[in-house]
Amino acid sequence: MNEEKQKVLNRVNQLISLRTEELIQELPSVHEIDDGIVIRFFTEWDNCADDDNIKWKKIANDDKPEESVVFFFLPKDSYFELNQRFYIGCMTCLNGKMEVDVNGEITLLEGYTKICVDSEDVKGRVLENTYLITCSDRTIWSETTREHVESNYA
Repeated sequence: MNEEKQKVLNRVNQLISLRTEELIQELPSVHEIDDGIVIRFFTEWDNCADDDNIKWKKIANDDKPEESVVFFFLPKDSYFELNQRFYIGCMTCLNGKMEVDVNGEITLLEGYTKICVDSEDVKGRVLENTYLITCSDRTIWSETTREHVESNYA
């Protein structure tokens, strides 16, 4: 009887260990920003099609529905390339650091800085975990951009 109890006990311990590992994988990411620590659960966020680690959330503008505003989290060492799928008006870096390549011209974007690129030809390489807000005017999007966004993100 003791041997049977030991087998059951071993199985229970194995299941507990397995569940513990699963729960640890669900813990949030912890990010330090200049004035504090942010614990971020990325529930109800969307993933970038090119890189699942890039998270984004649309921000609705009730006063100006033609304005597109998106809040991003870009982890260190991420890379993105818009290739005329999206149009970026301005980019505001809340925290972090990244290189932004607009039409071949590279700009360093750091925390508490904003640049207006007004382009569909935007690439970026993320040097530190970065929180970013982008905005653009939908009325000046190209037909290619409009079709891509409507067919994939509507």
